[in-house]
Amino acid sequence: MLISDAGIALIKSFEGCRLTAYQCAAGVWTIGYGHTQGVVQGQTITQEQAEALLLSDLRRYEWYVHEDVKEALTQGQYDALVSFTFNCGGGSLKTLIENRSLEQIADALLLYNKSATGEKLEGLVRRREAERKMFLGIEDEVEVENGMIVIHAYSNAKDGNKKVSANFQVKEFKCNDGSDPIFIAPNLVEVLQKIRTHFGRPVNINSAFRTASYNKKVGGATYSQHLYGTAADIVVSGVAPKTVAAYAETLLPGTGGIGIYADFVHVDVRDVKSRWNG
Repeated sequence: MLISDAGIALIKSFEGCRLTAYQCAAGVWTIGYGHTQGVVQGQTITQEQAEALLLSDLRRYEWYVHEDVKEALTQGQYDALVSFTFNCGGGSLKTLIENRSLEQIADALLLYNKSATGEKLEGLVRRREAERKMFLGIEDEVEVENGMIVIHAYSNAKDGNKKVSANFQVKEFKCNDGSDPIFIAPNLVEVLQKIRTHFGRPVNINSAFRTASYNKKVGGATYSQHLYGTAADIVVSGVAPKTVAAYAETLLPGTGGIGIYADFVHVDVRDVKSRWNG
């Protein structure tokens, strides 16, 4: 078993991605998605290198779960434990599972919410709650945060008809391969709603969240914003893509991605500015 798209998205959302080395709360030089091995002050990497480092790190933390957990796990249980180990380390995994049933492990996850000095950290509280829900297979809204971009995780089966704004429902953001998990950045919804309100016309979402397998199938960029729930390809009824893009520019003047194509506009809420013509 390997970690799923949903598990990777959860880890990415809480870890965040920084392309310049920084010192974490424990004073350790860190880069990318929480990568620490061999990182030095002043080091920089590309987004592609950050993704490669993450995959390498994931294999290491998956190994801990394979080695130490003897119970048969569901995908959700496995994903949750890999996320936990990525954050807390292999030693903490051993402590977490020692002499505990799967049901007890789920509840014990919530105990790991403090810093090295014993201070309860809200970010760890949210992460442990999200991991516990994933572990238990609870198909409920989960909020995860990457430091700047908040992402909500939904179940299409349970939450599909739920409104995320005045004019948008969860199901409009689902992956076109029909898979159940849906990741949506509220900032993206806010931008789309403003576009809808400004033009007073329906906004049709051609593609929003994508699983890694579907993104590859349709030829999406390797590190597409669609993978994180932060992007949507949209068509505004009766409005030219260039006109839609021009208004989106007023909403995202210094950040986000805007791509103009022949029959749609790509909009995303990444924390850096990117513009292109497709």
